[in-house]
Amino acid sequence: MRKLFTQYLPIEFLGLEGLFSNIITMLSLAELGVSTVISYNLYREIANDNKKEINMLMALYRYVYTIIGSFIFCIGIVLFFFLPIFVKGTNLPWHYVQLVYAIQIATVLSTYFLAYKRILFSADQKDYICIKIDMICKIFNGFVQIAAIVYFKNYIFYAVSALIFNILANVVITYKVKTVYPFIKNAKVTLNVLKERKFFLDIKNLMIQKISGIFYGGLDMVIVSSFLGLKAVGLLSNYLLIHAGIYAVLYKCFQGIIPSLGNLVYSEDKDRSISVYNVLDLAYSFLGSYVCCVYIIVFQPFIGLFFGKQFLLPNEYVVLLAISVFLSMQFENAYNYRSTHGNFDNDRLYMILSAISKLVIAVVFVKYWGIQGLVLGSIVGLGFIVYGRIQFVFRVIFQISMRKYLIKHLLFSLLTGIEIVGIKYLFAWFDFEVNYMNLIIECVLIGFIMLAIQSTLFYKAKEFQELLRYASETVRILKSKLQHS
Repeated sequence: MRKLFTQYLPIEFLGLEGLFSNIITMLSLAELGVSTVISYNLYREIANDNKKEINMLMALYRYVYTIIGSFIFCIGIVLFFFLPIFVKGTNLPWHYVQLVYAIQIATVLSTYFLAYKRILFSADQKDYICIKIDMICKIFNGFVQIAAIVYFKNYIFYAVSALIFNILANVVITYKVKTVYPFIKNAKVTLNVLKERKFFLDIKNLMIQKISGIFYGGLDMVIVSSFLGLKAVGLLSNYLLIHAGIYAVLYKCFQGIIPSLGNLVYSEDKDRSISVYNVLDLAYSFLGSYVCCVYIIVFQPFIGLFFGKQFLLPNEYVVLLAISVFLSMQFENAYNYRSTHGNFDNDRLYMILSAISKLVIAVVFVKYWGIQGLVLGSIVGLGFIVYGRIQFVFRVIFQISMRKYLIKHLLFSLLTGIEIVGIKYLFAWFDFEVNYMNLIIECVLIGFIMLAIQSTLFYKAKEFQELLRYASETVRILKSKLQHS
């Protein structure tokens, strides 16, 4: 779809879409982390099968999200009059820009007013129900959007279809929740209900993290648009589209783990929890090293082949993006464990430092180094976020030293760097012609080479043996499912 987009529509539309997505991310600050607070409470109550409390938490969620949606609607109207400050370097008609903004706001509002019940499926390890519904709607939406691009060459039609199918998916999911959880009824939410659950205290502590998160990751397109123009936003959006797509696939693969960890942390002993953490940590590290290598070797040639060389950003941007991905994915497991707990005041200082460092470095370096400066700021800021999560997991949840853990990851990072340099020189020696088949072959070869090296080095480790057992069990279950089908 994006390939067709770049062929049939002006690149300014890509920039506009990316810019408004960032503005909507800023508006999501109004959510204040309510979903996070409700989630970690739901993990505990689902583990205890407390239907009365689950029902009250869902009623609370609906009540608060209705208020938040109304607030975002009002702020969205106010920002409508400030669009000239954000949108620069475009030849598009101004009424067109305003209409696109209105559609984007309507799409996010439909989520706040309709999609709050998704959280129950997620917390109860039934997120596959949402995934199936979303996937079907996205497939049909994809066909409609392709028609909008190719046959009608109309971006408004393209954007409106996303709004319609988003509403449809949320309506179907709401119906499924009523079917699967018939005990969920409209309960009365009072001020005492909020106070009894320390709701305001959790929100206050989490709000600082949310604000920091918005300033860390929600202003990228605004910064690029302000300093480099809307065309640069359009070029960047192609890279981020693929980057976000890869992350979405990987996230869906591991998404079912999070509620399981919530149940594990609250219902089983600490030694078991630490053991599972180490196994998952090794899996995330392996995956992070592979994705990092693929980014450095394959990402840039794919962009040039698929979109055209005129859509390329500098190679340094891709290398920095790969480093950011590696750090993020390598410590994703720490985030999973951290998200099962409250105590949001514990690591809020690290979130503040991440936001400040990201903004200062990004704004300063974007002027002199272009988009690469943006990613450099992200890497520095990510360092604070990662450390904040790790210290929480080890000091608060596990209550053990994290020194060995940090040394282990430092050594693994050095190993990954050596592997990537070696593979890059090996592929340069083979001198593969740049085409789709060779890019796929390179991805497969990278996987085999890294798996061979890492299996040799880690084979005797207890975590690796446990990981093999999990993998074997997963394959067995998949075979059973396929045979049954």
